[in-house]
Amino acid sequence: MTLPCQAVLFDFDGVIVESNAIKLDAFLDLYRGHGSEVDRAIADFYHRNGGLPRVQMLHHFDRVLLGLPRDEARVEEMAHRIGAMVEDAVAACDEIPGALAFVRRHSGRHPLFIASGTPETELRRIVERRGWSPLFAEVAGSPRHKSDVVADLITRHGLAPARSVFVGDALTDLEAAQTNGLPFIGIVRPGAENVFPAGTRIEPDLTALESAIATVLVHGG
Repeated sequence: MTLPCQAVLFDFDGVIVESNAIKLDAFLDLYRGHGSEVDRAIADFYHRNGGLPRVQMLHHFDRVLLGLPRDEARVEEMAHRIGAMVEDAVAACDEIPGALAFVRRHSGRHPLFIASGTPETELRRIVERRGWSPLFAEVAGSPRHKSDVVADLITRHGLAPARSVFVGDALTDLEAAQTNGLPFIGIVRPGAENVFPAGTRIEPDLTALESAIATVLVHGG
């Protein structure tokens, strides 16, 4: 089966694997004891901005929610703790329905990329542990902002933005797509809040991704 696009770029958490709850629980554990309002604010921010680099999220929680001064050493230590808390679970968690089947169908025919807010070395270890590294042209992550990651992939791999598609589940993903001129498909899992603006093409998983790609390339994301 041939896709009507040049390349597909994917976020990772919540798009290829069912790992958002794992990551959110780790953030909540770090800030345990600050009250239910802080817990709710962390959950809301994570759901809307899941593609942000981990360190950037932690600075936001410290400064905006707790009113703490900027502390690079504290945030770096917490970021490492989160990585240690989540890596094994993410390497073993379920895939999003349709994700691996899509990647296996099209790997080798079209360049497929992962562009994630997860630290790049950790992300590459997880993808390798799952046996997926050969399926992707490149796996890229933080500390760079996702818009910069996508821009770099476009430049180095000679991609035509209008003929490539970004698939993500957060507003950060949509921003990265729009900044770089890529059509966008949003993933909103059953029961999750739709954080995307009206008119965004959304899918519950990746089982019908081929038809969604054809639609956004014709009509726009």
